[in-house]
Amino acid sequence: MRLILLLLILLASPVPMASAQVGPSDPPRIITERNGAITNHRVEGSLAPSREIGCIAVAEADNAMTPPDLYIGVRKCLDQDRFERAVELFALAGLYGNFDAMRVTDRSAGQAKTVLIMGTFSTVGPERKDRFRQALERMNANPDSLTALCRSVDRVGHPGYYPAYMILHGMKAFTGNPHDGALAPDFDAAATWTSLRSNYLHCPG
Repeated sequence: MRLILLLLILLASPVPMASAQVGPSDPPRIITERNGAITNHRVEGSLAPSREIGCIAVAEADNAMTPPDLYIGVRKCLDQDRFERAVELFALAGLYGNFDAMRVTDRSAGQAKTVLIMGTFSTVGPERKDRFRQALERMNANPDSLTALCRSVDRVGHPGYYPAYMILHGMKAFTGNPHDGALAPDFDAAATWTSLRSNYLHCPG
């Protein structure tokens, strides 16, 4: 799986067509935070979850769950030492993040995927990181486990939400209304999902 390469690098250091959905009409609020001599600017809603989920199985997920939601679940699974379940949620979150990055027009917004992963693992201890990596490698090496995961992912389906969390992470959010033309009008959701399922997760068939 391509996700294993990304994880190793980080740990070492038509459902309704989304383009038909409408975002907020007003530009987002920019929040300024100061910590000593450091000033940080962020856009309200950037990387924000839509709900908090527990350490659920992928079979319990639905296509309204965003990557920020799913990575919350990943972190809870890690805290509970449920590494196989963490790997499965991590895979679904990765699929959804890549799907969103391919449908937003502000390419800088796609960096949200990596930021979310880094945030998920930023305070995870080295032992748990290593056990997660081992679980990921086991799944990658076991065709039956991967097939079962792919079946669960297929039941959930591709994203059915508006990816505000990612759109608000892009540079356009600081220069105007990022929701104007935020989603590619010619985006093919079904074809993109099929491609990611095959090339990202390496699902059979």
